[in-house]
Amino acid sequence: MLKKFRWYWLICWGTVLSLALSYTAHAQGSIGFVLPPDRKMVEVPFEEYSNLIVVPVTINNFLTLKFILDTGAESAILTEKLFGDILGLQYVRDITIQAPGVQDSLQAYVATGLHLALPGGIQGRSINMLVLKHDYLELNKNLGEEIYGILGYDLFNRFVVNVDYDDKVIRFYRPEHYKPKRSAQEIPLEVTNTKPFVQMTVSQKDRTDSVKLMVDTGASHALLLDVRNMNDIAFPEKLLTSRLGQGLGGEIPGFLGRMSECSIGGYEFDEVLSSIPIDGAYIKAIKRGSRHGTIGGDLLTRFNVTFDYPNQKLYLKRSNRFHDEFDFDMSGITLGAVGKKLDSLVVRRIQDETPAADAGILPGDVVLKVNGLNLRNATMGEITDLLRKKDGFKVRIVIWREGKKEKKVFRLRRMI
Repeated sequence: MLKKFRWYWLICWGTVLSLALSYTAHAQGSIGFVLPPDRKMVEVPFEEYSNLIVVPVTINNFLTLKFILDTGAESAILTEKLFGDILGLQYVRDITIQAPGVQDSLQAYVATGLHLALPGGIQGRSINMLVLKHDYLELNKNLGEEIYGILGYDLFNRFVVNVDYDDKVIRFYRPEHYKPKRSAQEIPLEVTNTKPFVQMTVSQKDRTDSVKLMVDTGASHALLLDVRNMNDIAFPEKLLTSRLGQGLGGEIPGFLGRMSECSIGGYEFDEVLSSIPIDGAYIKAIKRGSRHGTIGGDLLTRFNVTFDYPNQKLYLKRSNRFHDEFDFDMSGITLGAVGKKLDSLVVRRIQDETPAADAGILPGDVVLKVNGLNLRNATMGEITDLLRKKDGFKVRIVIWREGKKEKKVFRLRRMI
């Protein structure tokens, strides 16, 4: 089993597609995704990076790339135009879209009629895809893995989709052949504007609020709460200013806090990390029907989750991670993968007044080792997990700066 990755970036790229692709979504005789005719269910192994579900997808029977499965995405996205050029894609139009992040807009192209294939014989015919003009997300640098695409509603609306986080397997069922397990908790699911929503409660001190949240497998956080609806929700008193993540529109600034309790379908969690973007960094177009925010991968991975779009139901069954604490970085370092083979680390950002900042580590420093680990003997997830290990944990970092090695030592400190 792959090691769990628990970063708290808000990588909400796919949720912008309540946009110009809708006019072609079911046009041109699109038949969408189908299982092999002799199969009632197909299992597809997946990899997990930063709480995100990643599967191989073959485009036009020619090029296989890793894609993220994102319930917040309306249509497929190719994040690197170079691959569109290699495939010889023809674009029916170019569009300007709004996206989560600090940029106002970005450019993309619309390609139609693509053939996509997943393992197990799952075929998607006449699929429409958004091809980004530039690689705004830089998933490879942020996740340390070659990932260049996103799949969303086109896939989820055709099947009952069971995400087994314990066994790292996704099961795609024909809706008429799916029978939920008795041990799974059934929750009403509202699919609006191609996106799934559920009701849950969040509590702070003596106040409990009912909120409607989008279920977003394409986001790494546990909860995201919308600051524009502060009158509807009792927000945490202690907030940490933070870079919440990376969206299509760039960095998403905001705050982190902990809700004292949240509950979904009778399951309860304490001290849940909650992301609160600043007003304007997380636009209304992303949620389209959600008033209060989103549920992301850091909460979803505590269950084995089944999405039943055709019957508007969500099924939850405890995973092996159910009792894990909600962690956050205790160093103040944001690392990125660089190099042709993504085998080197660089410091992308340092948060002020953190252990790493106090130790004199600077953006641009090349990281040679973190307690003996680097991208040649460990994954990026294992290294970032080390930086949230526990309060007081000693970290030794070897960096390369201005032509020489330097050693930095600090102890992790819980900041939220």
